[in-house]
Amino acid sequence: MRVALTTNVLAVPPTYFVVSHAQLLADHHHFESFSLLADVRDPSVTLPVHDFAPFAQLDPARRLYLAPFAGFAMAKGLIQYRPDLIHQHFATWSGPAIRAAGTLDVPLLTTLHGYDVRALAGPTRGAMNVWHRRNVRAIQKVSDRVLSVSKYLADEAIAVGFAPERLEVHYQGIDTAFFTPASDAAPVIEAPLISFVGALNSHKGPLDLVRASISLVATHDHRLRVIGAGPQEGILRDLADQHPHIELLGRVPKAVVRDTLRASRAMVLPSQESQGGREAAGLVLLEAQACGTPVIAYNSGGISEMMDAGTTGILVPERDVEGLAIAIREMLQMSNGERARLGAAARDFVVKERSLTNSAAELEQHYSEVLRSRL
Repeated sequence: MRVALTTNVLAVPPTYFVVSHAQLLADHHHFESFSLLADVRDPSVTLPVHDFAPFAQLDPARRLYLAPFAGFAMAKGLIQYRPDLIHQHFATWSGPAIRAAGTLDVPLLTTLHGYDVRALAGPTRGAMNVWHRRNVRAIQKVSDRVLSVSKYLADEAIAVGFAPERLEVHYQGIDTAFFTPASDAAPVIEAPLISFVGALNSHKGPLDLVRASISLVATHDHRLRVIGAGPQEGILRDLADQHPHIELLGRVPKAVVRDTLRASRAMVLPSQESQGGREAAGLVLLEAQACGTPVIAYNSGGISEMMDAGTTGILVPERDVEGLAIAIREMLQMSNGERARLGAAARDFVVKERSLTNSAAELEQHYSEVLRSRL
């Protein structure tokens, strides 16, 4: 089977989900990635990657402004590849995939990730929003099958007009062979570590975590490590300068993320409603649990589907900073035995319910079913 993976911008790291399943299935099928703009800096990504924004010699951040003009070139590249199936990630910027699928008369499968659904739920204003809505409406009409990364997002998609009979939930698994607990249990000399991994913006809620941490540190010694980049980085660095227990690492390689998750007493993700949208899934929660690290998160969007609340971590009401501090305190006060039991349950949950191996097998089944439906 020849599969074309299509998306607007392919940036690896941090977003591996477009290519991770393909890498695992590459022994049985041929995958190539097509995007308006690609910025792949991880040498472990071995499948062919094509992008079509002009001036390849420019920095990706500058080429991004030119990407919207590359749609016809991308469609032409897809047609020349002649895939058996096209798998579009995000319903926005889907024009090249739609044109190629129509020209070749091949199935089109689309994975929804969240902001594409919100494009239909929000107000119609501005040229870009109108453009996104047009793309998403087209995907609604022509996709042979639509996959949603959580039940929460599936319900949201149905509410804005996606046909339930063509919509399936497909959880994006994570690599449980890479994200593993530490091989040794070296004694912890420093204060226990609490971590955050994600975009530094109002949607992911790192400021709530920092405020909760500051309220606790005088009575419950700990370190807070924040990994990621985004618009709130400036204010977070100001707070880190004032509170030496806080460390900001910026963007880091995947192995550094894993080392941090392994070393953490808990990983915290206070994702919350922002501009009308909530977290569709939250794969970093799975990565932490696969490392044997319990998680704390706001009960927002599809987050509850990424953990077994009470068994692998703690859910806190959305925007409840005091509740977040209480949950962190509970983790800091746990005995080693209690934490080990929670960590083992967390690892077990991901291996059995959310592994990349299982997710890739399910995706392969979706591909086969969609192809058979065209016979």
